[in-house]
Amino acid sequence: MKTRLRLLKTAWRDAELNLALEWAMLELMRAGSLPNVLRLWTNEPCVVIDRSGKALAEVRLGTCEALGIPVLKRPTTGGAVYHDEGNLNWTIVMEKAGRYGFRWPSELEQRASHAILQLIKALGLEGRYEARRGVFVRGRKISGIAMYIGQRAILVHGTLLVCSDLSALRGALKCKYEVASLSELTRSALDPWADVAPLLAEELARAFGAYVVEGRLSREELALAEELRPMARARAAWISSELKNR
Repeated sequence: MKTRLRLLKTAWRDAELNLALEWAMLELMRAGSLPNVLRLWTNEPCVVIDRSGKALAEVRLGTCEALGIPVLKRPTTGGAVYHDEGNLNWTIVMEKAGRYGFRWPSELEQRASHAILQLIKALGLEGRYEARRGVFVRGRKISGIAMYIGQRAILVHGTLLVCSDLSALRGALKCKYEVASLSELTRSALDPWADVAPLLAEELARAFGAYVVEGRLSREELALAEELRPMARARAAWISSELKNR
């Protein structure tokens, strides 16, 4: 039997609240009070690092400070990423239960990557998945994936560069790989919501053996996200230390 995913779409300018909602959904799933969810979302320009803060070393803090780009924190591990309105983010939060069959991080990564590969194939592109690195087209990275697997909850999320400002991305981050956007690769002006979001939701649901039903955020989710804003903030002590060491 297929899993039901509540489909949420959020395009907020409040980057901190967007990241706080990631923490809130994970907490609610741990508590058993969140239905399985697929969230598609975009952010105002910001940089997002891992929960430990190690990825702060990949951030050009001086540039971010000069451009007013906030540095925020997510509840997963991995490298630093750049968000803006042209980067379509996606998040799946599911109950960890035997019937779903998700046992290993590698399987979650493979399923999510397969969805991205199917999407870009539909756009006439050929991609390649590299474990723990992301999805690449013509040797350039278009998508990264990170995850959390707990005793009761699974969260897997990622980025998809549709029409991001790549010059801003390169300015904000010390990029490990060359990057590209789908608009650049297809030579067409793709809109994240009109042209990509429906296909992304379809492919992610298929990859995870699920179907989607449009939904809305509950007051409980929004209230907890507001409460957990501090979780999304990169600690000032990290940033201060990193700046002093440069």
